[in-house]
Amino acid sequence: MTPALNFCFHGGAFRPTVVAAIRSAMKHNPQARTFVYCDEQSIRRYQPLLPGARFEDLAQLSAQLGTTRPEVASRRMRAFALHQHGGWYLDAFDTVTLRPLPDVERFTIGEECWDSRRRCAGVCASPPGDAFARHWLSAMMAIPDEAWDHWTDQTVCNRLISTHHHLVESLPTGRLNWPSESGFTGELRLSEDQVAWLLENAWVIHYFGRGARGVPYKEMDLSALRHCRKLGGWLPRLILHHTQGLSAPAPAE
Repeated sequence: MTPALNFCFHGGAFRPTVVAAIRSAMKHNPQARTFVYCDEQSIRRYQPLLPGARFEDLAQLSAQLGTTRPEVASRRMRAFALHQHGGWYLDAFDTVTLRPLPDVERFTIGEECWDSRRRCAGVCASPPGDAFARHWLSAMMAIPDEAWDHWTDQTVCNRLISTHHHLVESLPTGRLNWPSESGFTGELRLSEDQVAWLLENAWVIHYFGRGARGVPYKEMDLSALRHCRKLGGWLPRLILHHTQGLSAPAPAE
């Protein structure tokens, strides 16, 4: 079983999906140490809701990560945390864990759901001190802050996989990533067969998609998620299952 669960993010409004991501991973992996790296405001906001998780301020790691920009630090932190602790990195905004996660022997990552030639860095794993995680961190550290965009960490990861593929275990689409994009009308409704397949085969659902009216689930508050659940959305139902007890955004102060 995995020794650690790692989450890295920064800023923004309160997201019920963050609570669902971390709670679901902790529920299925109670033996793992859980590390959450984020900004000071997010620590005040989420720490009371997630007892048992260890929170650290990204700003305190700026020297190790070579940047003071939180959007860059949170991306570099993925590789840093994996190299430091091993275990799994899981996107905090848009994942739900379905089962115990295995301990891995080398860097492990899933195929991108829309392009099997690419790998998605939203969910990945490694043993502590992993060589690929070290290469990934070094390559990201070499890119100036001003050259970063939303996809830089993933672009770098895929480039390294092409030259260090012997260090990487690739998992098929569906094990970690799921194409939940439902467009801009209605709510994504998975068939019974699709749900059954996910429950039997998926380790983590990295959904990164839109729900009703084209709003990403990670941008929805509790009311919007409940609305999508009423429209028959299976993913909102799953997210809300892991946010029981939340009634309103947690205060940041």
